[in-house]
Amino acid sequence: MLGCTSTLSPELNQCAQQHYQCERSCEMQNTPETMSLQLCTDKCIEQHNACKIQAEKITKSKR
Repeated sequence: MLGCTSTLSPELNQCAQQHYQCERSCEMQNTPETMSLQLCTDKCIEQHNACKIQAEKITKSKR
């Protein structure tokens, strides 16, 4: 497992952590298989994608 994560930049790793926590939070606050859960996880995905774009910009600027 550790070998896989080392290829990710710290920024991308941070995005993955935030995404995981966001989805866990959705699951705790919403009933499984409901529209509210779906909307919550969709928001997590949007945030994750935005985070990845930012992380890639940071990573490129470091090179």
